[in-house]
Amino acid sequence: MQISSEDRTVNHPPQGSGGQFSGKWIALLIALGLLGGLGYYVLNPSETTSIEQLSEPQVIGQIEPAETDTTPQPKPNPEIPQQAQPAAETAFVLPSLDNSDLDASKQLTGLTTDKKLAEWFHVEHVVRRGVTLIDGLSRGLLLNKMHKAPGPKGAFVVIKEGNKIWVDPANYQRYTYLTKMIESIDSNKLINLFHLFRPLLEEAYGELGYPAKDFDNAIIAALDQVLATPVQTMPIALTQESVRYKYADPTLEALPPLQKQLLRMGPENTRIIQSKAQILREALLRQ
Repeated sequence: MQISSEDRTVNHPPQGSGGQFSGKWIALLIALGLLGGLGYYVLNPSETTSIEQLSEPQVIGQIEPAETDTTPQPKPNPEIPQQAQPAAETAFVLPSLDNSDLDASKQLTGLTTDKKLAEWFHVEHVVRRGVTLIDGLSRGLLLNKMHKAPGPKGAFVVIKEGNKIWVDPANYQRYTYLTKMIESIDSNKLINLFHLFRPLLEEAYGELGYPAKDFDNAIIAALDQVLATPVQTMPIALTQESVRYKYADPTLEALPPLQKQLLRMGPENTRIIQSKAQILREALLRQ
């Protein structure tokens, strides 16, 4: 069974930013995908309080198309090196894509010490959903139907002083649980799991209509989306339009949904997640 067309992004190969890459199936899918799970937040201001409670928005921003390479000889797509499996792992028989759910869920469970990571994913079509999630993340999109990551608890609030509005920094602690889960993922196990399931990941990516070999690009592109997110240490100003708020800075408002979500998590959480993404990126590309 394949993921329906409603759950995938525009059918054309992913493009990196400045030759960079990124990704996520396994935990990375999680790490990033989880980010996506929290969605975007719409804000409904209260009437008389200076600190307003807002409802969670689901705004899907648009991503500026990547610049086309006009050079006569396009640069070859960087690839994640193949990794030989140790003799001790030869006993593992890779299942078919259609029969991979049980093995994929077991592997996800072992990526964190609390054994709860697999609970953030659907039990059916684990690999296909993970690959579709990475495809979206590589473009900065949040495909929330591809996972079951829990959302933050409590209401989102802003600070108002006259006509000025800011994101309340107290909101950032609402995302600590997500940051801790991502940080707890065993990077080495995640990389090994990627190489172990690589044939299935590429097969699922091919089902989306892309060249299977381009899945490497999608993984690195997703990680680069995280790494490219600007870290905001000062309170973030908002503007209000009807019942929704937008970033007052047009540069921030123009960011893709994934990066906007990281902004909402605050500078400390963003740095921790970016550090994890950098470790994964370097490990994936290391010979």
